[in-house]
Order: sequence, then C-alpha cells, then structure tokens
Amino acid sequence: MIQLTTIRYELKEGTKTVWVETSKEIATINEERYKTILEWSPMMRRLGGSETLKRTYTSAGDKVYEIVSKSPDRTLKTVRNFKFD
Repeated sequence: MIQLTTIRYELKEGTKTVWVETSKEIATINEERYKTILEWSPMMRRLGGSETLKRTYTSAGDKVYEIVSKSPDRTLKTVRNFKFD
C-alpha cells in the first residue's frame, strides 16, 4: 500500500511567492490508483497548469514520490507526497 498526503495551498493575497496551507489529507491508496494519478499529469499541463514530478529510487524501483501542481492562474497549488511501504 502507498500512503498519499495531499496538501493544498492558496497564494497569499498581495504576494507572488507566499503560500498559505488550506487543507491536508492523508489516505492509503493502491498501486492502480497511484498509476492513475501519474497518468493525469500531462492533462494538467494541457489545461494550462504546471506539474512537477520528483523521482527517487525505492525498493520497488524508480518511482515518483512528489507531484507539485499549480493552477493555470497560479493562485492554487497542490502537493501530493507518496510514501511507499
């Protein structure tokens, strides 16, 4: 199983680089859900947002351990952290 931590941020009014945490969720997902999340990354880019995928080598192979997504207007940011068991 994979632990998914999703943290959502909102841009602080009047600033360009200060993010304020608005919510935090922790869930347990399976490998199939993990692959689905990764497949959606190009879709966000096509919609005008940005996606940054960070990779590391784990016991299960080369895996994405963090996804940082920003909305097209750059006012919302979502960080998804994956912890592999």
